[in-house]
Amino acid sequence: METREEIVSKLELIRENILGFIQARSRQVFLVNQMRTAKLIQQEEYQDDTISHKSLKVAFSVMVFSSIAILLGDLLYVILLGAVNRLISDLLFEVLFLSGFLFLLYRRMNGSKDKWIYPATLIMGGILLVFPLRLLLTPNPITLILLGISVVATYFIIQNKLELMIAFVNKGIRSKNEEHLRDYQAVVSENQRLELAYQQEGHLMENFRNQAVAIGQGWYPKDYYALDAVNYLIHAFNNFKADNIKEAINLYDTYLDREARRAFEAEMIELEKEQIINQERMIKLQEHANILSARQIAETQEAAVASRAVASELENIRYRR
Repeated sequence: METREEIVSKLELIRENILGFIQARSRQVFLVNQMRTAKLIQQEEYQDDTISHKSLKVAFSVMVFSSIAILLGDLLYVILLGAVNRLISDLLFEVLFLSGFLFLLYRRMNGSKDKWIYPATLIMGGILLVFPLRLLLTPNPITLILLGISVVATYFIIQNKLELMIAFVNKGIRSKNEEHLRDYQAVVSENQRLELAYQQEGHLMENFRNQAVAIGQGWYPKDYYALDAVNYLIHAFNNFKADNIKEAINLYDTYLDREARRAFEAEMIELEKEQIINQERMIKLQEHANILSARQIAETQEAAVASRAVASELENIRYRR
């Protein structure tokens, strides 16, 4: 038969393995919390053959045509009439509209999902188209020549500058896609590392469990491989409360039953306290209701007395007549 010291020594080995199992499980939970969802975000490059692009191309053409026509028309007015103020005001207006239009066009080409950008761009192009029509109000060979020059200049600008903008936008899209790809690969790599560590902790947990079961094989009950149970059993043997494992287990079961009863009694006491508090509240509410009822009765009696007095006075007045 094993001595008390030998049993305690085995129990301490079982406790060490249980602690190892718990710590490995805690590390697993930490690793799971460190994992992130890997989602690859890739934006398609801007294509030149879509309906929206063709509409925007028309709007861009209108903007360029309007800008050139206004500039040439204002230069004509400056030469013929010296209208410098008109040139300055139109230039400021053109710069403002041009900046806004290019910004909207860039946002649209860059994949913005804002629904207001597309109609706003077309509206701005329509507004700009109004200004060249001023040249048609004074039709003459000079204005027709200016409009022709504006059309030719617009064609060459569209063929070159718009393509440059598309290339610029697609370069930005490719840069963002590459950045998203690097972030995605970093997350995937980190998750793989965490998954490997998670599996290693799982192997450690399995080893700790097997070692604890091997130590307790044949003498330790299988339902008591818990840290609280082992700690209590070691305490019982060290303090000479038990001479064998059966006595120690019975003491632990008694302890659990006593703790459960104490917890139940504590809960019942709390419930009784709540009931007492609720009863006191009900009593106060009832007292308040009684006071209100008494006041209502007194007011009713006073009103009745006053009514009788009035009725008596009216009766006396009637008889005096």
